Amino acid sequence: MKWIKKGRIFKPDGRYDWMQEYAQVPVPLVYDDRLRIFYTTRPLQKNGQSVSEVSYIDVARNDPSKILYVHDKPVLPLGGIGTFDEFGIHPCMMLREENEIRFYYQGWTRMYSVPYTTSLGLAVSKDGGNTFQKIGAGPLLCRAADHPFLDNGFFILKENGTYHMVYATCREWIDVNGRLEPVYYLVQATSQDGLNWQRDSRALVPSRCPNEASGRPTMIKHNGRYHMWFCFRNAEDFRGNVSGAYRIGYAFSEDLDHWTRDDAAAGIDLSPGEWDSEMQAYPYVLELDGKIYLFYCGNGFGKEGFGYAELEI
Repeated sequence: MKWIKKGRIFKPDGRYDWMQEYAQVPVPLVYDDRLRIFYTTRPLQKNGQSVSEVSYIDVARNDPSKILYVHDKPVLPLGGIGTFDEFGIHPCMMLREENEIRFYYQGWTRMYSVPYTTSLGLAVSKDGGNTFQKIGAGPLLCRAADHPFLDNGFFILKENGTYHMVYATCREWIDVNGRLEPVYYLVQATSQDGLNWQRDSRALVPSRCPNEASGRPTMIKHNGRYHMWFCFRNAEDFRGNVSGAYRIGYAFSEDLDHWTRDDAAAGIDLSPGEWDSEMQAYPYVLELDGKIYLFYCGNGFGKEGFGYAELEI
């Protein structure tokens, strides 16, 4: 496989006070004539206390590089004091279900001994994706007895009436030069209604190094086989232009249960001198109109925005 890079689509330009830095975790929603790409962004930090807001842009369906509209406000409010999404919301997955659109999102809140924890939330749109309402103040899936730290990077593939979710769970926090960093790996869960989940704590893909963090999976079924792209990094050396920064990995499966990792087949690498010269993260793969697109973030965990590539078929 080989991805043909099409370039950067969007980087915040400071036109709104809540959208000053970052365009992370691009998640497309398909319409007849356009794609609505949800992303998370930040206002300028004050005293080092950042928050994450979620909004969207519309791009042409037949040319995702063409921006049609930039939404002028966040689409979901941050949670109240003490809730799982008090400080941030990241988009994960958009699913059309009969007369509604389900917006699965990742909420995060600050902690005391470690920097943060993350959980899965859900909001629903009844007007075609223009506005969303949270189903409640609490998360759908969060820390549990065998998942004591955090869960994040959720992706859901609905197949034969069953919801198959792959996501990252943290196995430990490690001290790296006085800074605590999470080490996490990919696991799965299934559901019959998309609301109540049965976890499977097995690691789906092997790690390439002792402290690898693998996250933000995305899956499609193509030519009878399941394909998954994800991003991975070294927990000890991943900030900036270093060898441990985020790269995009790949695995395949015949049954959505057993996966074979083959990063050499991911089909994409860094672009010297470009917006993704140091890092590639938070992939989302979409099969549409006979093409397969990869949306992803570049340098600085999305500080340089997001772009896309097209699979050479």
